[in-house]
Amino acid sequence: MTESIVDGVAPSVAAPGAASPRKVFWATWFGWMLDGFDSSMYGYILVSALSELLPASGIEPSKANIGIYGGLLFSIFMLGWACSMVWGWAADRYGRVRIMCWTVLVYSLFTALCGLATGIVMFALFRFVAGFGIGGEWAAGTPLLQESVPENTRVRLAGWLHTATPTGLFLAAAVTLAIGSTLGWRGMFLLGILPALLIAYLRSNIPEPSHSAQREQPSVSALFAGDQARTTWAAALMMACIIFGLWSSNFWAPTVIATKLVAAGATPAHAQEMGAVAGLITNVGTLIGCLLVPSLTTWLGSRRRTAVLFFIGGLISVVVCYEVAIEWLDNLTLFMVLLPVLGFFTNGVFGLFTIWLPEMFPSALRGTGSGFAFSMGRVLGAAGPSLIGALAARTGSFPLAISMLSLIYVIGLPLIKLAPETAGKPLAK
Repeated sequence: MTESIVDGVAPSVAAPGAASPRKVFWATWFGWMLDGFDSSMYGYILVSALSELLPASGIEPSKANIGIYGGLLFSIFMLGWACSMVWGWAADRYGRVRIMCWTVLVYSLFTALCGLATGIVMFALFRFVAGFGIGGEWAAGTPLLQESVPENTRVRLAGWLHTATPTGLFLAAAVTLAIGSTLGWRGMFLLGILPALLIAYLRSNIPEPSHSAQREQPSVSALFAGDQARTTWAAALMMACIIFGLWSSNFWAPTVIATKLVAAGATPAHAQEMGAVAGLITNVGTLIGCLLVPSLTTWLGSRRRTAVLFFIGGLISVVVCYEVAIEWLDNLTLFMVLLPVLGFFTNGVFGLFTIWLPEMFPSALRGTGSGFAFSMGRVLGAAGPSLIGALAARTGSFPLAISMLSLIYVIGLPLIKLAPETAGKPLAK
């Protein structure tokens, strides 16, 4: 394919004075892995946390209230992500590495503070700021990697970068299974301070990429002028669809399993453990998807065709997992067997956008443009968890509500045509 031709002629070594591609990849990878751990922990300890925080705030911890407030709190977290678009602008203006360090500090500190919350309002505030920090790491870290590695390895490493997220989810599930019952939900959140240790390594080992040095800083309005405006809005709306789809499906798998097991007479501790197992199973598919995305884009020869594959696969996998396996057949075993397919399509698709999104913007606007697209996508996608909670409370069925909202992938298909095809082209300067 054309992309492999580009790979074959590109320089294979880093620029003089730059950090090795291996160091840059692992530095950004570990940052993503740790924020994947922080953001996914919530799904595993949701029931335990709200069972304590809701009564402390004068609210009954009923199944319906846990669903409603659980979705609302996650939407607040995602809105914090959405507000993080300012980090992308800052990364373009002040440097990728410096801003990435600040994002790590913010999300690790406020994730830990969640473990000290005494009520639902305080908890929501801390989750909002933690989301603000986590969202900013994408806007700084992705351009840092893409601009710091040789062209012949850029696509492969950018696609593999998203393997950090399922690895973080694996770690969160494993820690929940191993010591979650011992630490409790507060102790689990306090572990969120650990990513702050990455800051010292970033500051001492990773220089700014040459792409981002000594360049004129254009106005943010350039994102919305001429042909770039179409690209910016297409990117943001595609991100909204996949974020909405992901957090309206994968996020609820542990909750669906836990509520069904508790209703069948299982203890809350056993239900929480099985929810963590579901997370591990789902992330097997996500990890495979992320590893295969670079090869899929090369084989198909098109970013657009790869996106169509994942959007259609996302729709089908959500409906089969939730509506067929749970709602129609009431078969929890089949549901868990199908979870890797769900993870492959609904979360593996982010490996594609780790490659594609930064390619849509010139270097001087790469952090700002990528950050805006991802953040605006979160603004629109943030409605997903709240809608699921509200629909589930009205219909009495999480699986039915989740299946209904999977139509977001159908809405996203026409948007793919509006985005530029960048396969086979080097990263814009």
